Parts: sequence; structure tokens; C-alpha cells
Amino acid sequence: MKLNYTLQSIKLKSEWFDDLGRKKNVYQKITYKGLNLYFQFYKFRLHNQENEHTFISSISLLRKETGYSTEEVFELLKKMKSAKIIDINNVSRWDYLIDQDGSVKDKEILIITATDSIPTFSKNEEGFYIYVPLKLFEKYKEAGLSEKYYALYCLIAKWSNNIERKMFMKIEKIAKHLVFDKDYVNKMIYEMNRNYFMSSYRKSRKNDFGYSFEHHLLTSTIEKDVESFLTSHKENIEKLIKRIDKKKQKKQAANIEDEMDTVEEQEEPVKQVQEVKWGFGKKKQDNWGSKRSIH
Repeated sequence: MKLNYTLQSIKLKSEWFDDLGRKKNVYQKITYKGLNLYFQFYKFRLHNQENEHTFISSISLLRKETGYSTEEVFELLKKMKSAKIIDINNVSRWDYLIDQDGSVKDKEILIITATDSIPTFSKNEEGFYIYVPLKLFEKYKEAGLSEKYYALYCLIAKWSNNIERKMFMKIEKIAKHLVFDKDYVNKMIYEMNRNYFMSSYRKSRKNDFGYSFEHHLLTSTIEKDVESFLTSHKENIEKLIKRIDKKKQKKQAANIEDEMDTVEEQEEPVKQVQEVKWGFGKKKQDNWGSKRSIH
């Protein structure tokens, strides 16, 4: 049986992806697999609870949703507890989940509460947050993109939280933040563009400032939002992918930053700041692909 997310979208604390220098942020403590596991909790969310981010599941069920091993899920839960983003309300000690043979009790019911969450329905918000459209991640999965792309989305969304709604960051820096290989991030940017989930540009700067790189995310599965994104970015995306594919056919190495379209110049680098919060928005009917498929 396929389980669906019980919410269309959630809010994630922006500070989970802060650059803390030598200290690890929440994302780096739990890794991309822990982030994915956190999102999968929302397929097991209990409604009408004191804490709206309360879930009932088991290691066995979480293993099925993530594809991770029993031992991996167990260790990820421990990392998430250590990072102070969850509590397991009915388990006070980890050894209670180990049987006499040393195996993990994967069928035990777990009541999990997200302890570092942002209220989904409250109008009183504190701090910055990342808007996470869980429905869009289903589209990622259908396109064959792994859970690593959820982390990429969150990082780009965090640094797109500005008036221009776009992120300025080189691939090398993205890789460092996400603890991914630079060449793999290069491939990820290509795949995000190829599947019309993102549009990437290179912008030249005046006064010998070189180039800045812009990434515009698709953040919704709602038909009118998809149409608006495609109207603005489809031409750029297809030109970029055509250049990369041409090099692939010739078996030439391609750095996607070198292949991006160069757009208008600017006087100086745009300072990346988080000036506004993302609004959660209202629930709207999802008519993904009824008029245009982006795959």
C-alpha cells in the first residue's frame, strides 16, 4: 500500500542549514538520510494532537518508506534525538528497542514528536523558515531523483528567501554545505534543470567582479504556479540542457556553470540576505500536469 503525506507542505527551521563554521548544523548532524526520514514521518502524522507534529509508526514501517535498513533507521533516529529535533515518547532508553539476541525490535510501535518544528497552522511565526512542498518531492521521486535532492531543494530555498526569490551560490559552496561531492552537485543541478524543477543562470558583473550564479526553484505543484514557472524559465532550461547534452554526445566533460546562459550585467554582487519569511499559503487544488507535463 502506498502511503501519502498527510500534509501538502510543512515549514522547516531555516537555521537547520545555517553555516556554523566548524560546528555542525542540524542537517549535517542528521545527514540527508535523516532529513528524508524526518519528511517520511509526515506519512504517519496523528491529527488533533496537542503537538500537531506527532507521529505513530515503527522502524519496520519507516524502513519500508525510506528503503533504508533496520539498523540505518535505528541509527538515524538516535542521531535525530541527539540533534534535539525529535522525542520518542514511549521509549526512554534505546536498549529497550534491542532484543536478547541483539537485534532491533523493528515492529515496536513508536510515538514520535518533532520537537524543533514550526506550527503549520499558527499565524504567529517566529524566525525564518524553509517552505517544504512535500507534494513536490513526490514529483522528484517520480522523476527518478533521490532523497539527496530534498536536501538540495532545502538549501536553495533557504538562500532564495529574499526579495528576488533566487539563490546566488556556486556549486562548490553548495557541495560544501550539503557535504556532497562537487561533481555530484554538478549532476544534480543538471537533473533539476532537465526535469524543469529549477532554472539556472550565469550573470556577468561589471567592474571585473566575474560571474554570479542564480538558481530559481519551482516550489509548487499547483497548475498555475507550474505554468508561471515554465513561462519564465522553460526557454532558458532547454537551451542549457541542449548544450550539456551536446557535449555528452561528444563524450566531452561539461561543467554546468560554464554552460549556463549569461544574462544582464549588474554593478556589484548581490548580497544574499534573508529579508522576508515565506508565507505558508492556502491549500489549493493540485492539477499537476493536466495541461502541460514538465517531465
